[in-house]
Amino acid sequence: MTLWDLAKYKEARISHLCDQMSGPISNRLIEMGFETNQFVKCLRRTPLSGPVVIELGDSVYSLEQSIAEQVFIEGIEN
Repeated sequence: MTLWDLAKYKEARISHLCDQMSGPISNRLIEMGFETNQFVKCLRRTPLSGPVVIELGDSVYSLEQSIAEQVFIEGIEN
């Protein structure tokens, strides 16, 4: 499951980043805090395959589909 699959208002934990992701993008995501075991929440899903809005810690990020599909997550049991 990837960030792109995360439903609105749902939370998950990052399991890993795609191995084939380009170095600069991977490095930037890590700088922003997208690391293994970090918790994320989907705040908004825009229509027509627009960006997904993700909360990570005290920050909010908008990620396009091609990047969100390369961040793998695990669901959280409630």
